[in-house]
Amino acid sequence: MREQDREAAGWTRRQLDPGTGECRADQRQVDQGLLLVHSDYRPRLALVEQSKHDDAGGMVITIGLEGVSGYTTRDGEQLRFRAGHTTVTAFRHVSGERRFEANQRAAQLRVLVDEDALARYWPQGLASLLPHGGARQLAHAATTAASAQQARALLRATDPLAVHIGVLSVLAEQLRVLRPAPAPASIPRWSEAEMIKLERVHALMQEQMAQDLTLDYLCAQAGLSLFKLKQGWRYRYNDSPQRTLLALRMQRAKLLLENGCQVAQAGWQTGYRHPSNFSAAFSRYFGYVPKTVGRAGP
Repeated sequence: MREQDREAAGWTRRQLDPGTGECRADQRQVDQGLLLVHSDYRPRLALVEQSKHDDAGGMVITIGLEGVSGYTTRDGEQLRFRAGHTTVTAFRHVSGERRFEANQRAAQLRVLVDEDALARYWPQGLASLLPHGGARQLAHAATTAASAQQARALLRATDPLAVHIGVLSVLAEQLRVLRPAPAPASIPRWSEAEMIKLERVHALMQEQMAQDLTLDYLCAQAGLSLFKLKQGWRYRYNDSPQRTLLALRMQRAKLLLENGCQVAQAGWQTGYRHPSNFSAAFSRYFGYVPKTVGRAGP
């Protein structure tokens, strides 16, 4: 598409310093909360680009057009994107680094859906996909013929209505993949008694988070096997017990700090016997050190 046609179609361009290499990203606002981005990077040297969404959440659908790139969150989770594959990621209050290899082209088409827009098409909301913040890869599979065709059409399209329809078609296809098949009503996967036991474990996490809680201890208290705990937790809370416990501890610690609690005391009340371990865990989770919260001191 020619430069004047691109601008007339509503694309705006962000280009890195030419010394970095040929690295640019065109973006187009499709609707409130819906953004289309076409990135095309070929850096001369390995490139690390900071990305911050500390005050935002939503979903990203990435259609790999050429090459590979990676994304590492501040918590160390790694996401990989490659040509011929579509990746769906949910994120909330997360920052990280995009990584590109030297002298390798990486081209992608991304659909960014913020939390409010996602709620229009996914009534369960972002929390059902990502209960405790961070970033999570929801799907990674070969790009379907339908999505590949839509991607080619979106890169050429100038009509706003055609772009809007194309973006919603890509989003609809991925949301259909994420919807689980309904379980037969006559064969419940988990009994009511097992659900009560899982909820008991969740309550123990909140009541006894100052203690050294192990999965074996929680299983014994609730009368569950380790297998049942892990599988049931994924079914009931869409997460792992360890990550749920970490999220509960971090949110409680943040509340304590905001109310004037000292760092060491906040750590002790949330299960950390050494302030340095607590500070490291808090910093990994939130992206800033605990002593900057409220009136808390080191």
